[in-house]
Amino acid sequence: MRIWPIAHRHTLVWIAAFLAAVSPAVVAGQQDNPLDCLALTLYWEAGSEGREGMIAVGWVVLNRRAHPEFPSTVCEVVRQGGEQPGCQFSYWCDGRGDAPQDQELWAQAAAVARELLSDRVADPTGGALFFHAASLTAVPWKRPRERTLQIGNHIYYR
Repeated sequence: MRIWPIAHRHTLVWIAAFLAAVSPAVVAGQQDNPLDCLALTLYWEAGSEGREGMIAVGWVVLNRRAHPEFPSTVCEVVRQGGEQPGCQFSYWCDGRGDAPQDQELWAQAAAVARELLSDRVADPTGGALFFHAASLTAVPWKRPRERTLQIGNHIYYR
């Protein structure tokens, strides 16, 4: 029997906790659960924006889901545009793996997604259907949109 040094045991405990926090669907790349789809979107699109930014991006997904010009499920909204560049949410089509890398950030994204899906959080975006990085010098669409607010490094529009 091999005895693991204490440092390795802590690493194994962290890995086990991380895998338990990430649903099997996310690890397998088969995210058809609205919670997983929304949490991944919050993690990758707004992870650096904190809770407030995650809530705003989450509301863009929910506002699109409720709008007749967009798909009717969270996962379909997130995946709109396929896996090629030009998709609606850049993490989905950037060609990189989507499994969360930061356990604490993933736990926060999942908690915010649960709150959003249970209607416990108000929409701070004023009904926004679009957002982009504030660093862009030109908006990425041709039709004029009404700017609603900026949260962190994202600007929101309806």
